[in-house]
Amino acid sequence: MAHPVNESGAAAAPKTTFSAPVVVPALVVLGALLVLCGAFPDLADRIFSSAQSWVVGHFDWFYTVIVTMFLVFLILLACSRYGDIRLGPDDAKPEFSFLSWTAMLFAAGMGIGLMYFGVGEPLQHYLNPPTQLAGTPEAAREALTSTFFHWGLHAWAIYGVMGLVLAYFGFRYNLPLTMRSGLYPLLQQRINGPIGHGVDTFALVG
Repeated sequence: MAHPVNESGAAAAPKTTFSAPVVVPALVVLGALLVLCGAFPDLADRIFSSAQSWVVGHFDWFYTVIVTMFLVFLILLACSRYGDIRLGPDDAKPEFSFLSWTAMLFAAGMGIGLMYFGVGEPLQHYLNPPTQLAGTPEAAREALTSTFFHWGLHAWAIYGVMGLVLAYFGFRYNLPLTMRSGLYPLLQQRINGPIGHGVDTFALVG
């Protein structure tokens, strides 16, 4: 998405990041969901529970595989020559030290999650395990395995892939920090049209 250019030739900062073609449809969908849940809570519970069961029953393997692929991809990328590409102009310098950057990343990405779910998630899985009998040693092992999967290297891989996509196209191509920018190699300038709006709307609702 190109920004207007000022008299000096530099890209002028947009006055607002509000995008009606993205925000308005997203608010309509979210408003409809709120009305459904508020007016018909039992029906909404059945719909969402059935949808969740269907997704888990058909795509639980896909979730595990794709997250593992994210992790392998990032490791291979970091070890290859592509790991030396700067997420900005070739002469860009880091704004923060590695220690400061790591501290901010950990605090923002995992701080509140670990403070609460570090204890809450294992107990939740222990009392309601996916495949084992609740309250048994097998349930305890499964609870810890699930927690390590959700908060270990695999979780960082999800953050890493999405952050890498946004940072690369945002700082190297000066595209907006939105999901549509990650599809620029496929869609080119079409990310500025209805397809791009649809991608961002879907991400916002999600």
